[in-house]
Amino acid sequence: MTTQGPAMTAETMPDISVDVRQTFGIDVDMSVPAFDQPNEHVPNIDDTYRFDRDTTLAILAGFAHNRRVMIQGYHGTGKSTHIEQVAARLNWPCIRVNLDSHISRIDLVGKDAIVIRDDKQVTEFREGILPWALQTPTALVFDEYDAGRPDVMFVIQRVLEVEGKMTLLDQNRVIRPHPAFRLFATSNTVGLGDTSGLYHGTQQINQGQMDRWNIVSTLNYLPHDQETDIVLAKVPAYDTEEGRKMIDAMPLVSIFTAPLEAV
Repeated sequence: MTTQGPAMTAETMPDISVDVRQTFGIDVDMSVPAFDQPNEHVPNIDDTYRFDRDTTLAILAGFAHNRRVMIQGYHGTGKSTHIEQVAARLNWPCIRVNLDSHISRIDLVGKDAIVIRDDKQVTEFREGILPWALQTPTALVFDEYDAGRPDVMFVIQRVLEVEGKMTLLDQNRVIRPHPAFRLFATSNTVGLGDTSGLYHGTQQINQGQMDRWNIVSTLNYLPHDQETDIVLAKVPAYDTEEGRKMIDAMPLVSIFTAPLEAV
């Protein structure tokens, strides 16, 4: 379990640097800002996790240089988990939002709510997840980005700019992004909708919005040898001759559920 440290405030900024070669096992001269102590929003570290080089470097660029990063790929490739595990090693708070078709504007922005104050009912504005995260040192991850309703997606448009301020019309207030706010997304398509028949329900994304993502990286199914290493790291008991034969047979089973393009 992650040890919970002090709560992070709006003034909290990364206070240490992490060496990429030492922490992620990637042979590159690069250091990334990080937090010395985790809080309750920092994901738990999976010590057996294996990092894909290109995907990891794309995510680290997002954290280090405040770039908007989208990870695209087939289902089950670990796109969201990859972001979480990078954030976990940086002690960076990370919140995931599943951007399905039921997410509305008020879910993201906020709404008026009736509360009790001094034994009286009053109406006050309750911020949604987007303005809350925007004001804190948080990595916000939009899962299933291409499943969001088109009218809702434009709420995110302005925030995709690095210095993008968010205007709350209900409050006549302009929110400036926290310097340590980061934005990521995962998707099965690249904004073109379901062109293969595999991902029914995905939407075409406005290309003006797609262009605002600084980095788009692809993470698809790994080669067999890498998948074997991952399974053995998770279940060391299978590191025997018989166990490896069983693992070698797994791709023959998974091939029946994998997309034709990935086979």
